[in-house]
Amino acid sequence: MAAAAVALPTHAFAKDDLSLELNKLEPAGAQCQAYFLIAEKAGKPLQSLKTDLIIFGKDGGIAKRLIAEMGPVRSNKTSVKIFAIDVACPDVAGVLLNDVSSCAPDATPEACLDRLALSSRLDIRFYK
Repeated sequence: MAAAAVALPTHAFAKDDLSLELNKLEPAGAQCQAYFLIAEKAGKPLQSLKTDLIIFGKDGGIAKRLIAEMGPVRSNKTSVKIFAIDVACPDVAGVLLNDVSSCAPDATPEACLDRLALSSRLDIRFYK
C-alpha cells in the first residue's frame, strides 16, 4: 500500500514566524508616536506588509484607523517602524490588527495575517 504524499505550497510558512510587537507609545505634540518591532524569522523577506490598524480609545470606541506599511521586512532581521497616530497616547486603550491588505512578493494577505504573531510590551491590548 502506497502512502500519499502531502505537498505544502511553496509559500507556506510556519505560523508565528513573523512577529509584530507594539513596543512603545511616545507623545509628539497632540499626536502619539507608535513604535512597532517587527521580526522575520523564516528567511523569507517581504517587500510590502501593509496593515490596517484600528486604534481604540479608553471608552472602548474606535478612535482612529491607521494604514501602516510595515515593509520592507528583511530576511531574518528585526526592525523598528514608527507611525504617528492622531490620538493622544494616554487615550489609546487597544490596537486591533484588522487586516493585512498587501503582502508581497509571494504570500497572500490572508497568509501573512495568519503568519503574524502579535504582542505588546505595554498595558495596551494588541490583537487580531
